[in-house]
Amino acid sequence: MLRKGRSSMEIFSSCAVGLSFFCAVAGPAHPAEPPGKLVITEGHYIGYATVADALAALRAEGLTAVPGFNGNESFVEPDNRVAWTFAGKDDPAYPSAVRYVYAMSGAVLHAEVTILCEASAGRCEKFRNDIQDNLAQLSRKMAGDTSAKCRVVENTMKCGVELETK
Repeated sequence: MLRKGRSSMEIFSSCAVGLSFFCAVAGPAHPAEPPGKLVITEGHYIGYATVADALAALRAEGLTAVPGFNGNESFVEPDNRVAWTFAGKDDPAYPSAVRYVYAMSGAVLHAEVTILCEASAGRCEKFRNDIQDNLAQLSRKMAGDTSAKCRVVENTMKCGVELETK
């Protein structure tokens, strides 16, 4: 979702969410059946003690980063079910990471979102809220809410009721 002043939102509307979402939806179990619902749960442990540890581990696995807004980096694991996005140094929420784990069950896409934010408490709260808002918009779009709009520009998927036009 893009609204003025929401730079963290730009990050987490990026390739990691869009690419992983489309990879999960296009999985072999239901190739002709689009998802009708998105169920979001919040994970409690990202798998690493620090954002730097997580980033170093993904790079050590040889995964290629996709650059995005504010210097952020996104990674998709080889199974196309797990994606990561890291806030760049120019983002107010730096250093922060989000891990998305996707699974299909019939026409329902399950997304577990785990956030590790090492910025100040206020910036982390905004960061979490922006991610939750974006996923809520995506969920409404998938459920057929015509007021929610999504568009893809280059490697970025942006969802929201209010989209900036450039």
